[in-house]
Amino acid sequence: MTTANKMITLLLTGTLLLGGCAKKGTIPVLSTPQETVDCVMKSIRDLDMETLNNYTDNYVQTYHNWIGVPVENEYRTFNELLQPHSTNSRRYQSAYKLDQKIMENLTWEITDVREEVDSAEIDMSITNIDMSHVIETYTVQILDDMLESPGIGITQLAGSMSELVTAKDSIISIINELDDNDIYTTSITVHAYQENGQWKIHLTHDFINAFSGNMYADIDSEEIAELEELIDAKMNEWAENFENKIDHWTE
Repeated sequence: MTTANKMITLLLTGTLLLGGCAKKGTIPVLSTPQETVDCVMKSIRDLDMETLNNYTDNYVQTYHNWIGVPVENEYRTFNELLQPHSTNSRRYQSAYKLDQKIMENLTWEITDVREEVDSAEIDMSITNIDMSHVIETYTVQILDDMLESPGIGITQLAGSMSELVTAKDSIISIINELDDNDIYTTSITVHAYQENGQWKIHLTHDFINAFSGNMYADIDSEEIAELEELIDAKMNEWAENFENKIDHWTE
C-alpha cells in the first residue's frame, strides 16, 4: 500500500453509531450464534455502537493520563466515534455522516453455521459499496493536487489530510457518484464464542474489511503508480535545485 493510500485509509479507519437488536439499557441473551451475528450486522448497518460492543470483542483497552483519568479508548473498529468527546462537535458529526454513508447499503446472508459447545463458525456472504475504488479515486485527486501545487506538494498533502471534515465531505461526494456496479461482495467465515453464557462475535481484520467494503485492500493502480513517479521526479528536481542554491549561497 502506498504512503498516500495508507494516510487516506487511516483517515477512514476510525470512522466506521445509533439504532439495534436491543432497547437501550438492556442486554438480552441471544441464544444462537446465527442470531448473534445477525444482530451484530444490523448494529453495524444502523451504526448502533452500544449493541455492537455488547455482542463483540470490539473494546480493546482504555488509556489513562498520569493521574489515572481515562483519556482515550481503543476499539477494533469505529474507534474515532467511540472516544470520550462531544457528539455535538463538527468533527464527530462529519465522521458520523461518512460512516452512515458507507454502511447504508450493507447487506449480508448467512449460508452455514457450524456450532460446538462454546464456539461456532458462521459462513457469510457480505456485500457493500466498493470502498477500495472510493479510496483509489480520492488518492488520485490528492496526488493530482500535489502535482499542481508549488514546490514538492507536501504542504498540499498535509493540508488535505489535516482538514478531516473537508476530506470526509469529499469522500462522501465520491460515494454519491458510484453506480450499481461499484459493489464489493465477499464470502467469509466469522468466529463466535461463549462468554458468561452469551454468544459473542470476534472482530477479525478480514471481517472488518468485509463489512467495510474492502476498505483496507492494497491498491495497485497504474494511474496512482504513474502519479507517484511524477511526484518522485518533482521531489528530486526540487532537491537538486535546493542543493544548487545552497552551493550558490556558500560561494
